[in-house]
Amino acid sequence: MNFAHKNSLQKEGRKKFLSLVNEYTNNSKTKVLYLFGLKIPIYKREKTEKYTIKNFLGIRYSKKQNPDYIKLIMTLLVKNEEEIIETNIRYHIAMGVDGVIVTDNGSTDKTVEILEKLKEEGLVLEIIHEPKQTYEQEIWVARMIKLAKEKYGATWVINADADEFYYSKSLNLKESIKKSGDINSMMIYLYFLFPDDRPNFLSCPYFYKKIFQDFETTMLQLSPIGVLHNENMKTCTKVIHKTEGFISIIKGNHNVTMKNQKMIVPSDITCYHYHVKNYKEYEEKTKRWIETLKYLPKMYCGHLRRNLELFNNGKLKEEYEKLYNKEERETLTQLGAVSIDLSVYNFLKWKGLI
Repeated sequence: MNFAHKNSLQKEGRKKFLSLVNEYTNNSKTKVLYLFGLKIPIYKREKTEKYTIKNFLGIRYSKKQNPDYIKLIMTLLVKNEEEIIETNIRYHIAMGVDGVIVTDNGSTDKTVEILEKLKEEGLVLEIIHEPKQTYEQEIWVARMIKLAKEKYGATWVINADADEFYYSKSLNLKESIKKSGDINSMMIYLYFLFPDDRPNFLSCPYFYKKIFQDFETTMLQLSPIGVLHNENMKTCTKVIHKTEGFISIIKGNHNVTMKNQKMIVPSDITCYHYHVKNYKEYEEKTKRWIETLKYLPKMYCGHLRRNLELFNNGKLKEEYEKLYNKEERETLTQLGAVSIDLSVYNFLKWKGLI
C-alpha cells in the first residue's frame, strides 16, 4: 500500500468517524459516549461549530479561552417598576447585554407580568421571586451573579436597578469593555436626572453632571439649602465586573470586591440614573421604603430616612418643590452643574423602543 493511498483511507475513516459522532450527538440526549471501553465527553454543538477529533475527545477550543470573548449579563433587583422595567431591559439588550436575570422583591403591580412576557421572548433568562422585605441586597445580587456565571456562562455582569441606564459611546457595552484591556472591574459614574415633571420622563434632558467641591459652594456663595447638598450632587458610582474572581458586592452595587482586583474608570461608559421622575413617583418611592428601612442599619440610606421623616410630617412635597424647580435648574445650568443630555432618549428612539 503506497503512502498516498494510505493517507486517503485515513482521511476517509476520519470523515466517517466524525459523521458517526455528529449523528449520535444530534439524536441523543446523552452527554457521554462509550467507545471501545472509553468514556468520551460529547459537547453540545453551537450552530456554527463543527466537530473535530480534538473537540470530540474533549480537547475542544472554548470561546471563553479567547480574551476577546465576552458574555455580558445584567442582574436586576426590582419592586413595582411597571413604568420602566420593559424599556430598561429592551434598552440594555440593544446596548449589547446578552440576557437579564431578575429578582422581584414582592411587586404588587404588573412588573412580574411584564417580566414573564420578556422571558418568553428570551430577553429575561430567569426570574427569582424573593418575597422577604429585609432588603438583603448583597446576598440576592451575589446569588444572581453566581447564577449568571454557572448556569448562563456570563464572563461579565452589570448589577443594576430598573431606573439605571448604562450608556456606551460605542453603542455597545461589550465593545467598550473589550477596549479596557487587562482589568476585571470598572467604576461607573452616575448622572442623576433633574426632573421637570413632564409625562414622558425619558425625554427630560437635564442631568447633574458636575460635582461641586465644598470650596466652590463657599466661593460662589451658593445656598447650603437645596439640591447642591442632597444626594444628587455627591459623587456616586456603580460597577461592572467579571464573574471570575468575584468575592462580594457592596450594598447599593456601589463597589465590588474581586480577587486580584484591577479596576479602572472607563472613559466611554456612563450610567444615567432616572432616580426621581416626578413628584407622584417620588412619594411612592418614599412610601415603599417604610417597611424595608426597619431592617437596615441607620448608617444606610440617610436620604431615604430623611424623606420618610418629611413625608410623615407632611413636608415631602415642599422639599421636592425646593429641590426641583425651574429657577434652581437654571441656576445650576449656568454654574455648569446641570447639562442637557439626550443620549439615552436618542438611542431609544433610534432603536424604535419609544
